[in-house]
Amino acid sequence: MTLAGNFLFNLMLNAVGSFWLGLATAVLLLRVGRPSRATVCIALLLLPMAKLLWDLRSGIPDTSFFWASEQGIKQRLGTFQVGFGVHPWGPSLEGHLWALNEQGRSPQSIADLASRALRARVSAYAAPALAFVVLAVSIVKCGVHAFGLWAFRTRIQALLAKEAGSEQRTLGRRTVRIRTCNAYSGVPFAAGFFRPYVVLSAALAERLDSNEREAVIQHELGHVRHFDLALLAPLELLCAFFWFVPGVSSVLAKLRGLLEQRADDCAVAAGVPREAVANALLLAAQQALEKAPAPVLGMSREPSTLRVRVQRLLAPEPARVVAPWLVVVRALFLLWLSLGALQASACGNHP
Repeated sequence: MTLAGNFLFNLMLNAVGSFWLGLATAVLLLRVGRPSRATVCIALLLLPMAKLLWDLRSGIPDTSFFWASEQGIKQRLGTFQVGFGVHPWGPSLEGHLWALNEQGRSPQSIADLASRALRARVSAYAAPALAFVVLAVSIVKCGVHAFGLWAFRTRIQALLAKEAGSEQRTLGRRTVRIRTCNAYSGVPFAAGFFRPYVVLSAALAERLDSNEREAVIQHELGHVRHFDLALLAPLELLCAFFWFVPGVSSVLAKLRGLLEQRADDCAVAAGVPREAVANALLLAAQQALEKAPAPVLGMSREPSTLRVRVQRLLAPEPARVVAPWLVVVRALFLLWLSLGALQASACGNHP
């Protein structure tokens, strides 16, 4: 159990480093590349989680000093190495802690040093106990979140039994049902992985004119078109599991806001006037505040999102004219840098 606990502690602490290395790269690419498309920003903000899972997949290699340390082999000296270079898959950034021992030189991580420090100063069971406690909390959080999703689906199905009417829209090869519900008073939302549908409260529908109602529908169809629910649901579970990684919840909140902005852009691209989209947003928010709505799975919970979205719609930035070939080159360059970030190492287990 001690070995399993130390193994788990190592992976958890290195997950923090992996996430922050990916986040630093994503922020740098957003600042330097300044992409205007929400889809590109979303992809770059997914990089920290991708980096975390990428490194977690590799586990602790056989060459790591972790295994030698668990066998009682002592470290004689330690060295630190930083390297920069270029590989075919992207730029290379490597930071290594090396442990010199009787078997030679082995890579180690900051988690190894922390585990040995706890073993020497507190107890041999300190790191394993801490890891198992964190794991237990992660499992409970994921269970609570999964139960919340199930309860949400149950409540919505009960509410939709009293729907006032419905219509169908075609989205590619999929058919999306637009359902108006008397018993629901919250903000409109899209749901359904395999049979998508949009729920709109009857009270809100009565307050919207034709353009504003179309704005709401096209916004939610934008979520369906880009499979936002299929992206957000696993991310919610991953963030619940990795609750101990600083910054995870902030990145998730930013991603929710970007998903909403992209859905707004879909409504505008469908021909809905920007003013109608903005008015629909304000009316939906007002409707939700006037009544106590049933809890829903909102795409965005960031307090300032509504203000930002309305400003984007009413005062959009001037469109930048960029040559198509330059767009392709920029996209390939960002992809190349992102692939390099996945390979980057900063005091982790990997040589």
